Amino acid sequence: INHEHTDIQEYLGSYVADDKGGLRFREGPLVEAARNGWWIVLDELNLAPTDVLEALNRLLDDNRELFLHETQTTVTPHPEFMLFATQNPPGLYGGRKVLSRAFRNRFVELHFEDIPTEELRIILEQRCGIPPRFCAILTSILVDLQTARQGTNLFAGKHGFITFRDLFRWAERYKYCQEHHDANAEGAFMDHNHVLAADGYMLLAERARHPNERATVRACIEKHLKTKIDLETLYAVNRSDLYAEYVRQLPAAIDPAHPLHPFRRVVWTRGMRRMFAIAERCLQTREPVLLVGETGTGKTTICQLLAVLHNARLSIVNCHQNSETSDFIGGLRPTRQSDATE
Repeated sequence: INHEHTDIQEYLGSYVADDKGGLRFREGPLVEAARNGWWIVLDELNLAPTDVLEALNRLLDDNRELFLHETQTTVTPHPEFMLFATQNPPGLYGGRKVLSRAFRNRFVELHFEDIPTEELRIILEQRCGIPPRFCAILTSILVDLQTARQGTNLFAGKHGFITFRDLFRWAERYKYCQEHHDANAEGAFMDHNHVLAADGYMLLAERARHPNERATVRACIEKHLKTKIDLETLYAVNRSDLYAEYVRQLPAAIDPAHPLHPFRRVVWTRGMRRMFAIAERCLQTREPVLLVGETGTGKTTICQLLAVLHNARLSIVNCHQNSETSDFIGGLRPTRQSDATE
C-alpha cells in the first residue's frame, strides 16, 4: 500500500540485522514477487513518490529488469510474474497526483465507474444476508445522500455523507442486531425499520460537524425508513447493560484499589451519554472508533471506562508529529552487555 512517505526500500528491500548481529540484505515484496513469479498489487499507486515510480519504469519497460543499487545486481522477472496497480482518481482525494501519460502507457489502463444501484442491492443481499426490501431502502438512501452532498459543492463531493464502506457497515450492523435478537429474545418484537434508522443515524449523522448536515441525514433516513429517530431514547444509557454494570459497581468504587475508582465522579451529561452509547455500539460490532473533539470533552475517559467495564487491558500511546512506526509495532534497540549476560 502506497502513501505519501513510501520509501523505495519498502519495495526493493534493505539491510537488516541477523541473529548474529551482522547485516544481510532482505529483499522487498516487489523483488520477491519478480524473482519467484508471484503476483503483486500496488495499491494507491499515485501516492507513491517519484523514486518508486522510476524503479517501476525499468521493470515495466521492454527490458523488464529491476536493478538493486544496494547489492549492484539486476533481477530479471520470472515469466509468471504479474503486476497490478490501483489508484483513486487524482484531484478527488487528498495527495493523489496525476501520473504521466508515458508512465501510464506502460500499463493496460482500465477505468471503472461507481457500482450501479441495482448491482449494489444484489451485493448487499448476498454479502450481508439482509432482506431485499432493506437492500433497496439502503441503496435509495445512499443515492439521495450522495445527490444532496454533490449539490453543495463541498470538498468531499458526493461521498461526503456516505460511501460504499458505510453502506456495508450499516448492513452488517443490522445483520448483527438480527442475529443477537433471534438468539436472546425469542418471540419478542423487533422494529426492523427503527433498528436500521438508529444505526444509520449513529454511523452517518454523528460524524457530521454541522447541525444542518446532521438534520439532512436524519430527514433522509426518516423519509425512507418511515420512522422517527428520538435522540433522547437513542442515547439513553439506562437501557444499556454495560451502564447498569457501572452503576452496580459504583458503591464499591469508593475503594482506591477498585478499577472504577478514577471514574466514580464522571458527570453523565447529554454529550457523555451520547459518546458512551455510540462507542458501546461500535464495541458490540467490533468496529474501530475515531473520537473527534476538543481537549477535555471526555474522549479518553470513555475509552478507559469501557476498557474497565469490559475487563480489557488498555494501552494509551500519545501521538505527536515525530511519532514513528516503531512507536507502535516496536523496533531494534541497543542493549548493554551487562544486561545481556544477566
